[in-house]
Amino acid sequence: MLNLPLGKSTDLPIHFKAGTVLFSEGEISKYLFIIKTGQVHLLKTNGQHLSVIKTCVEKEILNEVSIITNKPSAFSAIAKTDVELILVEQKDILAVIKNGPGWIHEILDTLCKRLTSTLDIIEEHHLTAGEKDINLVLTKDEEVRIQNALLEYKAH
Repeated sequence: MLNLPLGKSTDLPIHFKAGTVLFSEGEISKYLFIIKTGQVHLLKTNGQHLSVIKTCVEKEILNEVSIITNKPSAFSAIAKTDVELILVEQKDILAVIKNGPGWIHEILDTLCKRLTSTLDIIEEHHLTAGEKDINLVLTKDEEVRIQNALLEYKAH
């Protein structure tokens, strides 16, 4: 897990170096991430191998389903480049949802279920959007480096 004290949600971006693991598949995280600058790989473990499922860029959010549903992350996230991220604590997001209109929770719950179902179908059927995006293919060295980073991350 990120070694950050809870209670530190801020609008100021925090810098992370390329190769930093932000969260790991199967982990219950306490932060939603908003990318201000840089790129983040979202990765899924397939047996002994890692697959890049998406490269996220500026203005994208990460870990939203896990935060809203309080379920483990379905994938890992690692900084592909140096990144600046806004970290928003789960408790802050849930407070906004709780204090909003009653239907907000139902809408977000439905959207999370649909997104999870869609991702499950894509994974189950090995669907892609045509030709392989070269940015989503890891070299053997990159895969080993990322697997080692994930192992080290999980050890802490």
